Amino acid sequence: MKILFTSDIHASIAHLFSMLSIAEKEKVDTIIIGGDVIPHSLPDPAGMGALQTHAKYIEDVLIPGIKDFKKRSHADIYMDLGNDDFVCNRKILEKYDGSVINLVHMKKSRLTDHVDIIGYMVVPPTPFRLKDWEKPDTTETPFTQGNRVTMQGYVTVNGRLEPTVLNLASDDTIEKDLEALSRNIDNPFIFVSHSPPYDTPLDVIYSGLHVGSLSIRRFIETWSEKGLLIASLHGHIHESPTRSGSIQTKIGDAVCINPGQGNGQGAAFRYVMLRLSGDSVEVTNHH
Repeated sequence: MKILFTSDIHASIAHLFSMLSIAEKEKVDTIIIGGDVIPHSLPDPAGMGALQTHAKYIEDVLIPGIKDFKKRSHADIYMDLGNDDFVCNRKILEKYDGSVINLVHMKKSRLTDHVDIIGYMVVPPTPFRLKDWEKPDTTETPFTQGNRVTMQGYVTVNGRLEPTVLNLASDDTIEKDLEALSRNIDNPFIFVSHSPPYDTPLDVIYSGLHVGSLSIRRFIETWSEKGLLIASLHGHIHESPTRSGSIQTKIGDAVCINPGQGNGQGAAFRYVMLRLSGDSVEVTNHH
């Protein structure tokens, strides 16, 4: 199986169609998008506001673009939103789940006869104001030491902007979510997580600080040791491969990847090509 993996296509309006064009040219079997899919700066001439502008992009650009691509390609698309996307608009994507796209967050789906795909899009607390997709990492370590985060922000769960304050003492953590996901694992699988694992070449910001998830790292370690985790695919920290000098690392026997992403109009679209053979994955190309 030939797989194109990318993440953070929100970084440029052009990235969506670059991805689809490359996937068609390369005749891939599967596209996996690791979160953050709605472009940062969308035109809003009608003054609709961000929520409605994002919803209109999904309905008028994202889904029609994928539908048009699928007329010429047999590729399945696995994806979900990320921490820069409004969770209230996920209900639009849910209308196309299982047909045009396949959503992955907190789900297990069959990728091949022998391999599953499991997704998780929540990230530890960030410096950003949108908190739809943020939770404390663990009860003991809500976020990694030294990371500058913002507790106050807003959520869009009820279809409008509502102020919120992250509760770092909450037991609703990334760690608890991954425990719930773990109860459903019974086959070899590929893990798609927006946040990269902590203290790796995949989670380095410009300052040199590691800001990935400790819980996600432990999850990878556990399932790699059990021999069921084939690969973990990540994004979120666009600059990490440039800062660290690597798009991949290994945790146990599992290859872990963050291709990074080019930011802004004219920036290069970043992705990796993977070959899944049986229950092993290799990187065949990256840009």
